[in-house]
Amino acid sequence: SSEGVATPFDRTPDQPEPFGYNVSWFAVKASDPASVLGALEFGEGTPANWSSGLAAVYGKPSSGNRWVFVSPPVSGWIFAISLGWPYPTTETHHDIGTRFEILFSRLMKRFDDVQFFGSHQVSDFAAWARALNGKPTRLFAWSGSAGEVFMNFGDRSLEEAKLGLVNLTGLSPRSATDEIFRIAGEESDEQRRLVANGLSHAEAPAKVYKNGHSAFPDEENVVALAALWSIDPTQLVDDGHPPGLGLAVQLPNHLSQ
Repeated sequence: SSEGVATPFDRTPDQPEPFGYNVSWFAVKASDPASVLGALEFGEGTPANWSSGLAAVYGKPSSGNRWVFVSPPVSGWIFAISLGWPYPTTETHHDIGTRFEILFSRLMKRFDDVQFFGSHQVSDFAAWARALNGKPTRLFAWSGSAGEVFMNFGDRSLEEAKLGLVNLTGLSPRSATDEIFRIAGEESDEQRRLVANGLSHAEAPAKVYKNGHSAFPDEENVVALAALWSIDPTQLVDDGHPPGLGLAVQLPNHLSQ
């Protein structure tokens, strides 16, 4: 439980605040934060508004406290936001993939559309996942600093294709990694060719990259995909959303990354 922890939560309803970089979140098609928290099975939450809930999420983890903020509904979606969420991976480090599967399956048993997004700039990490009607349709995770795809399950979604993301359908994580590097190599060869033909170093990438992005997945891809699947949380400014209250709860250690 969250008792005895000196994190004062403000219970004054407020409007949504933007987030979305260097953080992970589930987007769940739901209307009540308590139902999402109930599905996660983390116990009682503490009522918290956006401002204090997000401040706890982004705060320094004292003695291993990892806060989750389950937001009020925004246009039919509820976000469960944390720095500590595990992520989809076939790698065995610390059972992170297993922990992710436990949480993902708890949510998809209860809700028809469950999505996961995450990014981290320093490790060049990007991840997304979706389950529809109780079945996972897509799970993907990549780390640029590790130089590998951690997970690649399901076909490339229509929305990924629309964003010009590399088609990795049917590939194992290792083959998916090879394909991303193959295409990135083609891109840099093409840039060198254009520069040799007189284009500037600034203009060449714009000519080569699909939709302005290289083959390497990044945080901008994550929020762009969120915008197409549900909501881009970096754009949550005051556009008429009613003030609301969400719930803050600590992420249990055995389910964090």
